[in-house]
Amino acid sequence: MTRKIVFLFLSSILLTGCFAESMTLVSTGAGASQGRLIQSSFSSAASYGIKKTTGKFPIEHIITREKQRIAKKTSEFETKIIKGANKQIRISKEKILPVKNIVEKQVVKLNDNLFKFKRFAVENFKHRPRFSYKTR
Repeated sequence: MTRKIVFLFLSSILLTGCFAESMTLVSTGAGASQGRLIQSSFSSAASYGIKKTTGKFPIEHIITREKQRIAKKTSEFETKIIKGANKQIRISKEKILPVKNIVEKQVVKLNDNLFKFKRFAVENFKHRPRFSYKTR
């Protein structure tokens, strides 16, 4: 007796997926058992008619439309991000350009001063140093 109860209990737990699989095959029967015979039969007939006409089930049409909607949103978002990044780059360039010009002017001044010091040293210190600072 206990073996039968344990067997029934375990089989009900293990076979619950089989019931759901069989219900997908008889979808009109499930609707009919719940009192929606006309609705479920019309739904199946409409799905079959759409499949024959277009080659796709209605759910495939919905999935395709949603994929297109998501792709459009994604491309709009990418465009918005690219425009924002280009704007930030342009603003950064506008801020950096005056600083770059100032730095270039200072580098030119420093090069001129170094050239003057070098020329001054060459003209005024023509003699050789008395001691050599090289290692022997």
